[in-house]
Amino acid sequence: MNKQKIIEQIKSYFGINALTKEVQIYIDLKREIVKTSVVDGSAKAIHGAIKGIGFLFLGLCIFLFLNLMLGFGISEWFFRGKYWTGFSILTGFYVLLAIIFAALQSMIKRKVEDGIEKGIKGTPLELKTIPQILYPNSETRKNIEKGIMKEDVRHEKVSPSLTEEEAKKALIEQVNEETEMLNEQIKKDIKGE
Repeated sequence: MNKQKIIEQIKSYFGINALTKEVQIYIDLKREIVKTSVVDGSAKAIHGAIKGIGFLFLGLCIFLFLNLMLGFGISEWFFRGKYWTGFSILTGFYVLLAIIFAALQSMIKRKVEDGIEKGIKGTPLELKTIPQILYPNSETRKNIEKGIMKEDVRHEKVSPSLTEEEAKKALIEQVNEETEMLNEQIKKDIKGE
């Protein structure tokens, strides 16, 4: 028998040709999704930049002319046209605001960090320990977090808990089992079972 015929028979027996076509279709779809998301993201970024620059410019103009108006107004109303006095008062006001803002930096930083931490709670970005992932609502996780290890358990008659290393191994085994199950399901889907 010809080598090429044997290879073709093996490919058809195991469904490799169909698998190759499916994989190629999958890769093409993924490539199109990436292209679409890049174009969409770029359009949103450019639009956001143009909008931000426009509002920044307009806001700066409004702020500048409002301050000029206030400076001239204070000078005319209270100091009979001595323009340096009105602008001096306005400058002193902004210096006072800058000092207050500088003094509040540590409080602002703490508030921002707290807000971000509250926003992350309950999302995939929330940091979790291995026992929290393996045992989300169990006594074992609580024992591990308290630091009760196997030696302490014997004396206090608490149910045995896993050590950090055992928890890591259990997590790896769990992930391997789930991966194997997914691989089996994919093989069945490809073969059409």
